[in-house]
Amino acid sequence: MARLFHATYCQWRQWRRLSAAPRMAMAHDRQGVRRLATHCQAEVDQHYEEAVQTLNSLQSNAAVLQRIRQERGFTNNVQATEGFLDRVGISLKDLDSLSVIHIAGTKGKGSTCSFVESILREHGFRTGFYSSPHLVAVRERIRINGQPISKEDFITYFWDVYNQLIAKKTSDDDMPAYFKFLTVLALKVFVKEEVDVAVLEVGLGGEYDCTNVVRKPVVCGVTTLDYDHTSILGNTIESIAWHKAGIMKPGVPTFTVEQPLQPSLSVLLQRAKEKQVPLYLIPPLENYGWGARPLQLGLAGNVQYCNASLALQLTQYWMNSQNRGRSGEVVHTATSTSDHLNVPAAIPFTLSDEDVLGLKYAVWPGRSQVMASGPLTFFLDGAHTPVSMQACVDWFLKTAPMHAPQNGGNTFRLLFFNSTGDRDPETLLKLLTSCNFDLAIFTTNLVTTSMKASSDQTNYTISRDQAHLRCEQQRSSWIRLVRNQSKLESESPDHEDTEVDGTTQSEGSERNLNLTSSMPASDVPSIIFPCIQDALVWLSCGRDPNLTGELLTPPAFPPPPRLQEATQVQILVTGSLHLVGGVLGVIDPELRCATHVRNAFNKRPSLTDLVLNNYNKFSSPGTP
Repeated sequence: MARLFHATYCQWRQWRRLSAAPRMAMAHDRQGVRRLATHCQAEVDQHYEEAVQTLNSLQSNAAVLQRIRQERGFTNNVQATEGFLDRVGISLKDLDSLSVIHIAGTKGKGSTCSFVESILREHGFRTGFYSSPHLVAVRERIRINGQPISKEDFITYFWDVYNQLIAKKTSDDDMPAYFKFLTVLALKVFVKEEVDVAVLEVGLGGEYDCTNVVRKPVVCGVTTLDYDHTSILGNTIESIAWHKAGIMKPGVPTFTVEQPLQPSLSVLLQRAKEKQVPLYLIPPLENYGWGARPLQLGLAGNVQYCNASLALQLTQYWMNSQNRGRSGEVVHTATSTSDHLNVPAAIPFTLSDEDVLGLKYAVWPGRSQVMASGPLTFFLDGAHTPVSMQACVDWFLKTAPMHAPQNGGNTFRLLFFNSTGDRDPETLLKLLTSCNFDLAIFTTNLVTTSMKASSDQTNYTISRDQAHLRCEQQRSSWIRLVRNQSKLESESPDHEDTEVDGTTQSEGSERNLNLTSSMPASDVPSIIFPCIQDALVWLSCGRDPNLTGELLTPPAFPPPPRLQEATQVQILVTGSLHLVGGVLGVIDPELRCATHVRNAFNKRPSLTDLVLNNYNKFSSPGTP
């Protein structure tokens, strides 16, 4: 069936080439052109869905993942990835030809990669960028020059890789799992597209991650470390740091940030010594030479300052390494960290215009992002660890008042939450109690309850029953946490009823009791939805034309009057990047928020483009 899909698509591409003349003849007929474009796009969409459905079949199901978590067995994906790459025609020598910047970490690695890619693209280099997870479309994971590869290119590369793997498999289960397949696909795309630089974000850990198949990166980076994926990486920060440091390669410089959790930095330093790797701490962002130019970052939040500085060090070293006339050595000074470790600190440098613009125009949706849609304002942040959630709370409390209605209208504040995997949701929710939400919504990460197998956001790694049970557990935790906080506040000697929107807190409690009189825990307004679409339609109260339709599952109670009458509804979406992606898939399905604002004609051509243009201009056919 896979080969049939690929053959059908190739036949369609051939038909498009052969029918070019007749189609040109129709150009005078605008309606004919529109019909043809619609037909062609429908063909592309159909073949794209077939590819995505086949890709989704490679996902590990919930039972398999549960067994892996229970066994906590480390699978060395590197050797297997090497074998799959060889089967699709990419040798280790081919990989060595890629100029790679490899970045690991728990928090901020995607943002750092985004800064790195944006800076190098501003300098005129042809960039490849591999990241995970995707928010709306799987094509987001593989980017060329800042843009997800087109549906047409995804289809072509996907079937090329898939069919070669199928043809050469030795058993029924001799196929890469979802992430491993996409890693093989991305590396083949970057080799074939001849990118100047490939920016690789580690998927999970580092030591045994599929991306660690790269033997000779130019430079590596390690972002902030925190507790995450503990069922696989271990439940100590030392174990997690050991895995993250696995991307270090002998003689390849590695830059890292000041680590908030000890002794993670000492583990990084020890592994660097074992691997004979020069390790450097980054300087504060404000210490660079900005000149008269303002410090502006395309990504919001104070946490982005260290990510941006890390990106500057990585790009500066990479560009120096590409210029034979410049030294590849890192200018640094001796320093002593807060835990008295002697880790050299990289020296800040004067920024070029390209560096400044790269930081300013970096785009990375779903992280400290604000989107307004009529009376609804979405605050989107995929925080899912304690450190990142605290940063999210700080960002939200600082940013939300800036988006409050200027005419003195009333604001309704709403939490939209889900947490997945082996994370402790109560730890995350406890940090969120300080935001004083009027209502909490808990939902699964399903966009709808009737998702097709060909959807980019289909997820087989958790069953619906498991997902709903987690929502119930998270709601119970939230109710207990809010009650405990209210009890502590009421027992405080400084406590008194304060007026908010014309009512006291005591009156607010009575109002909340009336709000959910048919529900348990009516003093803590909260509700569970089986899917994101239903939750968004319910909370919009029919006031957003983009959020309409019948609810697939009747809710426990109607929207409260204060929600319906609010001048503005502020919705913090957090706890999971998959949840953020699901919300974006509903309110911004084309992911327009991820479109780079820099126009292509303002960009300098990449080095590859310059070489090819000069070759075509001065070479004759057959010239080597």
